[in-house]
Amino acid sequence: MASPDHNMLLAYAQAQAAIERIEERRRLSPVRHPWRTRCLIAERQALARIDGQALDDLDIEINARGAVSTSPFDLSAARDSIGTAIGLEALVQDGPALLRWLGQDRHPPTGGRTIGDQLMAIERWQRDARALPPSPPLLHGADLARLWRHHAPLGRSDLVASLLIGDRWGPGRWDGSAGGMTAMGLERSHAPWLLAQGDELSLFWLKAIAAGAQVQLDLEMRLRGYAKRAMGHVARRRRPGKLKDVLLLAMARPRVTSRQVAAALGLTSAGAIKLLTIASDLGLLIEQSGQASYRSYAIPVSLSYSPLPSSSLPQDWHEDEFWSGDGKNEASPEAF
Repeated sequence: MASPDHNMLLAYAQAQAAIERIEERRRLSPVRHPWRTRCLIAERQALARIDGQALDDLDIEINARGAVSTSPFDLSAARDSIGTAIGLEALVQDGPALLRWLGQDRHPPTGGRTIGDQLMAIERWQRDARALPPSPPLLHGADLARLWRHHAPLGRSDLVASLLIGDRWGPGRWDGSAGGMTAMGLERSHAPWLLAQGDELSLFWLKAIAAGAQVQLDLEMRLRGYAKRAMGHVARRRRPGKLKDVLLLAMARPRVTSRQVAAALGLTSAGAIKLLTIASDLGLLIEQSGQASYRSYAIPVSLSYSPLPSSSLPQDWHEDEFWSGDGKNEASPEAF
């Protein structure tokens, strides 16, 4: 039987390797642009679920550069912090900056607390954080999160805040996560991590990082498989027009409408509807709901994750980035 130290070393190696794998795929994957956006959405939704505020696809907004934001109907604590940078020094030394990063400057304190009360609790957390023994970043993130839950400076949504802080100290240091990778893994594992202490919590945390990263890597493989199939359809069309651009747009979104297509690609409403209809007839998009210009479409690929993590990482191969936002179709701007 493996020793506890061996299990911890193995879990740490697997977690760090998974994060490095994410970074590599973000440089090399032929679907890296839509995949990055999909990961941002998945992390945001995982944090919202842990906060008890399920985030509907309709509340997700994506701009032309692929940045993800949410509508005013998103009440989750993570909406202000996920994907927002904060320095590690500010995280553990600058209480006001930490409150701003968590979006608390835009929400009145609850439970009779004042901003001063929150800052005093953060100072106590920072004092205990400085007293922690030195440890590798991924393990230190687990300890910071545990201490935050112990002090609960905000009085609300401290569970999500602890995950954001621990993630920023761990996976976020390698740009492997925008704040929700660990949350994805913890949610997936169903482990009793909230009650865990010491080495047990550290092991749960490391396994959650690896599981969260695996969710994202699985998502990339599904998008890549879809792109290969879609590329064949586009290549066989005599006049593809902006069909490829429509599919790229749909790959990066939970659903897409003719209005979004027209605005993003500079098409008329009729041209956008025509392209979406072509993609649907080819089986590359599935109609979701609505009528005429209000119809929405999604790619026919399951991007939800399974209850149990995969035991192996996917195999890589190098491909040209056919599905980049850089290349332009050289045919007519509308498929008529």
